[in-house]
Amino acid sequence: MKFSLSVGLVLRHGQRTLELKRVLSDSELQFEEVLTGRATLLDTNDVLKGIWAKKYAVVLGGIALSGGKAEGDLGVDAESLLPAADIGSLPKAWMEEIERRLAYIKGVVAAHATPGQRQAINKCIKTTAGSIHDDKLPSASAVMDWYRSYRRAGFNPLVLVSKTRWRRRSLRLNCLVDETIRKVLKAEYFTRDRHTLKHAQGCIVRDLKELTAAGALPAKDAKVSLTTLRRRVAEVDVYQRIASREGDARARMVCRTSVTGAAASYPLQRVELDHTPLNWVAICDRTGLPLGRPLLTFAIDAFSGYGLGMYLSFYGPGVTSVSGVIRNAIEPKGELPPGFNLENRWLSYGVADEYVLDNGLEFHAAAFKRMCWSLGSDMTYCRVRTPWLKPHVERFFAGLDHLTLAKGRVTKHVANVLRIDPYKDACITFSDLVRGLTKFIVDVHPFQVNERKLARPYDLFLEGIERCPPAAYPHDPKSLRLTSGLSNVQTVDHGGVNLLGIPYGGRELLDLRKRVGKPFRTMCRWDPDDLDTIQVQDPHNPTRWHSADRLWPDYARGLSWNQHRLIRKFKREELSATGAEEQLMAARLQLHDMWKDVTRPGKRADSLMAARAAGFTSSRVFAGVEAAEPDCRVLVTPSAAPSEADAIPEFDSFDLEAA
Repeated sequence: MKFSLSVGLVLRHGQRTLELKRVLSDSELQFEEVLTGRATLLDTNDVLKGIWAKKYAVVLGGIALSGGKAEGDLGVDAESLLPAADIGSLPKAWMEEIERRLAYIKGVVAAHATPGQRQAINKCIKTTAGSIHDDKLPSASAVMDWYRSYRRAGFNPLVLVSKTRWRRRSLRLNCLVDETIRKVLKAEYFTRDRHTLKHAQGCIVRDLKELTAAGALPAKDAKVSLTTLRRRVAEVDVYQRIASREGDARARMVCRTSVTGAAASYPLQRVELDHTPLNWVAICDRTGLPLGRPLLTFAIDAFSGYGLGMYLSFYGPGVTSVSGVIRNAIEPKGELPPGFNLENRWLSYGVADEYVLDNGLEFHAAAFKRMCWSLGSDMTYCRVRTPWLKPHVERFFAGLDHLTLAKGRVTKHVANVLRIDPYKDACITFSDLVRGLTKFIVDVHPFQVNERKLARPYDLFLEGIERCPPAAYPHDPKSLRLTSGLSNVQTVDHGGVNLLGIPYGGRELLDLRKRVGKPFRTMCRWDPDDLDTIQVQDPHNPTRWHSADRLWPDYARGLSWNQHRLIRKFKREELSATGAEEQLMAARLQLHDMWKDVTRPGKRADSLMAARAAGFTSSRVFAGVEAAEPDCRVLVTPSAAPSEADAIPEFDSFDLEAA
């Protein structure tokens, strides 16, 4: 199909029909709308791009050659006449047939013969056959039909291919054989048992023999070749074929494509987050002892591949790591501590529009969701086992294996190969590892040329932030600390706030306590990297937060949330290992027995007098002095009758008056 930008060219744009009236210059064309006569000036390049992009339909002789029929046209859509094939992908025999038929058509055109002049076309056929050395001359009717079809299709050579070439061949198998193949392949081959195709062929032959014995199938049709089965299996959709035998996860992996899922149009539109354990063992800066493999949490821009933030720790994946990397990505990094020795500026800063995440529990935590809601960022969770939906962070992690740090490196165990224990070979301190990774993120990785985009991440990110609106920030550092911190509902009473054993208080909390008047529960937030201060939400005004300082300054200063939890866990295990719980239980039982001994039945006054006489005081107990046995005869009146030895003596009486 060909067209030219000459007077008379008609284009259809939606419901409008435009006709080219004048070629004003090489770059400007004047079109006129057919219905209204309104003149329109269009750029030549815009017209060509619009035609090739199917924006404009080219109309020639009342037939639309691209984009459908013109309004009121009774002709045939030329595109419906063309086979859906690329001429460059045709077999050699088909190409030779097209070349042969084109030679006869060009011979007719060279002789200035019309498609209806049969005698003139007969002469052209003989002349052309002699020039191309064709022994099999076509008839005049065939050449006339070729000529008409070629013109009707807008001079598209695909219409010259014989229609028999495009027809689909019908199955030559017996319908019973075809049905047996379908059932056996579904029951034996397309299953998780993953039987071979040879096994399926044996099952098919067995079933066909049964049909032959029953007289339902002729003996000559009761056979199927392995090639036929391979062809039948190849007709099944590849995804369904793999999913039936190996599962949907494997099918998604083999047939994976991200389409436009990982595309971004500007910086900070999509930011990918993920964790990975580093393949190096770090040592302590103070003691020089090996600490283990740290976990790297990284944020990367999907538009440019530029690193935005990192968080390195030994805590494992969790809300603390995610909150740390988001805070590091948002904050400007113009002033880094001395010792980093960076050659370039770290350009990343600002809140992202969308965070692309996997399905880790830390990304589904309520604290992380509240953090994203407060920042105004969306969350997109990738499907399980689909790493290609966040390819930039996965590619960055793969590039870390090419770093040249050899000592302390964790390697895969290979048989018959000497393997050095990385914990014995470790030589890099944790702080030096952080500085080295920062230099790699800022000075090395952004300047590696992306072979697909043929650009450097640094240049893409720098150009993107210059043509996009400024990045957004939280309105103050306190707000950033609140939104990126951990949170939980705690009780505020006369002792302040008890956060996992650490008491918090202060003047602001005292004023809040006086206003409320009684213990209450409210939301508290804290920085997971520093428990020096927590924020307490005002129950009467949820938008207002009050600061509460730690009451143990020597313990909580610079203490992280994970450190505090580990300390408590270690202390609990230490107490359990020393038998503290068993000792406490034994002491409680002894106290119970003592209470039983000292609480024997008796009158309250008698028990009190007995205690006073025995001299029970705490000082005696602390000194280890036993109390003396009290003389109950003096303190307690005996209830039994007196004995004869203790009988009351008899006295004589006399009368004073008589005396």
